[in-house]
Amino acid sequence: MIQIGLLSSCLTLISISFVFASSEGNYTGTNPTLAQIDANWRAMYGSPVHDAILVFNKMAGGSNDANDVSKDSLCIMRFGMAGSTTATMKNLIKYTQWQGVSGWGVSSTYRISPDGAKIALQNGTAVSVCDTTGLNLKIIKTVSLNADQLNMSWDDSASIRRIVYSAGFIVLRTVINSDNTAGKTDTLWSHSWGKDPSVGTGANLYTSINKVGHFLSFDMPVSQNVPVVVNLATQTAQSPSNGEDGCQVRMLQDGLGTVSYHPATHLVAANVWRWGMAQNVNTTLMKIPCPNGQTSNCSDCGNNMYYWCDSDTNYMVQCGDNQASQSPGCYTKAFIRKGKNSANVKYLGDYIAFPALWINPNVPTQTYNNRITTSPDAKVVVKLTSRELTLINFANTAVDDAVLMTLNGAVVAVGEKTSPDQRRFPIERIPSGSYVLSWHSANAASARFVTITR
Repeated sequence: MIQIGLLSSCLTLISISFVFASSEGNYTGTNPTLAQIDANWRAMYGSPVHDAILVFNKMAGGSNDANDVSKDSLCIMRFGMAGSTTATMKNLIKYTQWQGVSGWGVSSTYRISPDGAKIALQNGTAVSVCDTTGLNLKIIKTVSLNADQLNMSWDDSASIRRIVYSAGFIVLRTVINSDNTAGKTDTLWSHSWGKDPSVGTGANLYTSINKVGHFLSFDMPVSQNVPVVVNLATQTAQSPSNGEDGCQVRMLQDGLGTVSYHPATHLVAANVWRWGMAQNVNTTLMKIPCPNGQTSNCSDCGNNMYYWCDSDTNYMVQCGDNQASQSPGCYTKAFIRKGKNSANVKYLGDYIAFPALWINPNVPTQTYNNRITTSPDAKVVVKLTSRELTLINFANTAVDDAVLMTLNGAVVAVGEKTSPDQRRFPIERIPSGSYVLSWHSANAASARFVTITR
């Protein structure tokens, strides 16, 4: 879907779930409206705000609905968009999650590509990729891990779109073609190489796969989840916890082999560890508190299912614990945190499962914000399809110097002249985001915001 000018709140499908009070569990905050989410994001980020997207599985709320797979939906939320005062949310596709084990909720995982155009998905049956429109869903590999923490990551270290994921006791990397089909696959790590830490030798699979630069991280489920960090350059591996429990290990996009994980329970602050530090569960670079700031025996919804924003690691999403015996009713109450251990936290609502956050790295500039106004020529019309944008002046006035650019001025497309009063832009390969459409007509410079949503 593509929107022009002021962003509307037309994407109201399932947004009603954000307007009633959430009173289950220990956290009793009211679910914010879409307008409040957008306002909270702008207040948190500061000016100039960067637009962001959140991809997650949205399930119907209620104590009896957590295992109703018929309600599983892959959704996308957008906030901080230029010209808008409200977030938008859209149901992309039905997506059945892995049903989990007794005492735990269902599981799935989502990661957004660095350009914000693709979503990598994994449930109990396959690793897949689709566009952020939900279209072109392709199965990359059939993988049945029969375990939670089904995380994978994107790897664009060679300017090639690739995903990294577990296929049991092996870590694979697959090239993703422009149509989301699988290209060449290579093996990054295998238990058969005999290089895993001995503390994890009782495991039979890898979970929580992440790769950044030449570092790889994963969990090895034995009697507990043993976090492992691998230096692919030296082909060596370390356990940050020295073999003790360290669930849901996640790697930061800093290229230094920095990871975070849960020591023993999800109801305490998470450990942050960096490659080269002592391998001990008590050795930490820092700790990340639970959403309410507590560091032990968290009285809100715990610290389960937390995800670093890959495009800006100063941000993360934290979700409530989904272990019914520990945090009844706290299923996936989601918060955005700015700062690794700050108190700057905003509530997103409940039943936001396994979220991935992407923040547009392009910096909007005040120069362009000041220049952009509605075109003074009411005869100018912009037409859009999924493949092209057409600029037409119905006053039969010539259109010149027509360009489509990012908010920081980088030109992504130049209008092709199809007639003196028309310009055509191919947009099929342009990533999702906000853009500026600028042109000259009748000696007047004009511009409009254009938002492309994949």
